Amino acid sequence: MNFFQKIPLFFFSILYPLKVYGKENIPSGACIFACNHFRAIDCGFIVNAHNKDISFLAKKELFKNRLIAKIVSSYGAIPVDRDNPDVKSIISALKVLKSGHKLCIFPEGTRNKTGTTILQDLKSGTMIFAVKAKCPVVPMMLSGKAKLFRKTKLFIGKPFDLSEFYDKKLTDEDLVQMSEILKSKMISVQQELVNSTTKKGMKSNKK
Repeated sequence: MNFFQKIPLFFFSILYPLKVYGKENIPSGACIFACNHFRAIDCGFIVNAHNKDISFLAKKELFKNRLIAKIVSSYGAIPVDRDNPDVKSIISALKVLKSGHKLCIFPEGTRNKTGTTILQDLKSGTMIFAVKAKCPVVPMMLSGKAKLFRKTKLFIGKPFDLSEFYDKKLTDEDLVQMSEILKSKMISVQQELVNSTTKKGMKSNKK
């Protein structure tokens, strides 16, 4: 990440402060960051948390505006059709992983507009990339919809892999099972975030 890319992120961190838990869980080399999703700016939290080059899948609609397309592309965004991913997007994402880099995916497929932090149903694409690239997945959870000058929390869970599905012709049943595994891991991370926040609150009340 160059100096000019870090400047907007610096101002972003002032407008939307972030507290990161579990950064030590990020492995070296290729991996997929799988995170819940509330706003388009959530990408900024992931980039600030990792503080290194990262690519991420972004809905193709963002690329209709040339200026926005140029900005998000400079931060490693790969356009994708959420309903019908094309070969070009898939190849680009796999190339990132096979080159030993990080790829962020929001497996819910769209922003959570329910007004709650409940994890929505997950798309199977995240796990397909993980299996094809034979790389670990790092479950992440944001504490909620970001608000100006209010601290957002990001909890990073321990990486896991799906080696039992490597080199296997995946069935619909496999896809469902893999999505359930990911959802279970992300919910577990969310619970850790809730517990961590609760304990901190209890300590603060004792002072």
